[in-house]
Amino acid sequence: MTEIHFDQSKSQNTDRVSVTFDLHYHTNIYRYSPSKRDQRLALHRQCLKETNVDFVASTEHGYKSPLDAYLFLRDATEGLHTTILPAVEAVSSEGVDIIYIFRDEADLRRGLDKLPPFEWSVNNMNRLRDDLGAITSIPHPFTPGKTGLANAVGDKRFMELQEESDYVEIHNGLSLHFLENGIKDGQLVAPPALKRKVNYTYRLPNEFRLDHVGWSVSSDAHFPTHQMIVGTVDLPENHQTIPNDWFSFLQQRHKFRKKEVRESNKKQWMNVWHMLQSGYCTMEEAIEKRAQKSGLIKVAADRHPDAA
Repeated sequence: MTEIHFDQSKSQNTDRVSVTFDLHYHTNIYRYSPSKRDQRLALHRQCLKETNVDFVASTEHGYKSPLDAYLFLRDATEGLHTTILPAVEAVSSEGVDIIYIFRDEADLRRGLDKLPPFEWSVNNMNRLRDDLGAITSIPHPFTPGKTGLANAVGDKRFMELQEESDYVEIHNGLSLHFLENGIKDGQLVAPPALKRKVNYTYRLPNEFRLDHVGWSVSSDAHFPTHQMIVGTVDLPENHQTIPNDWFSFLQQRHKFRKKEVRESNKKQWMNVWHMLQSGYCTMEEAIEKRAQKSGLIKVAADRHPDAA
């Protein structure tokens, strides 16, 4: 496999002052029937054509056939401006999510062999990154639930592991569904601990951001229409074109800013629907993880023709 380069001919406007990355995005077609899968992929194509994000990392969960997710999303967006990056949201033995972004498909395959679900420790996350030649990003460290690094190991150890990481997620779009439905304004009753986790997930406080670590802004979209925010960063004045070597560009650990690529829904019922979609998906994933970890089921086989 060769290194991925962005095809400048994809864009009619290559002279740019900024570039956009979504480093946390889910294809979410796991265990779908072929017809339902194709419908979802068509919606991915439609929505990514609308948002026109430059680079989107396919970060499917390690227990949901991430190679399949990347290959199908890559094919579904062929010919669009957006370039799909090979990645995985790997899950550790502690149940913590860590994102690994790879230079190309071959490195993704090698990385998945070294990062089987529930069989590696977050204490080794950066050593594994070095061994695999990958880029790491710590997603939603304070997210409600058990998958956030800070929740699992405590604030002190989280900061120690962040010291050697490439990126920490400072804005996560998935928490928008909670904020839009009243937690921020106090319209919904929620325990203080939950409010704190939701707010810290949408905007990581400055005291948990290290200056030498990159800051990512990600949608964490599990449904194509949920890609509301992504990261943007200015390009150097002497090189204001979309980066050809996106991997080397990311290795520079940029401080991404939040950029809205889709307006929030003004209709409250649609916001509630998005929250229900996300909640149901989270529940499905929790059941899948528990069943795999207990040995009741195995990861479903890849179905993309190129996955073999």
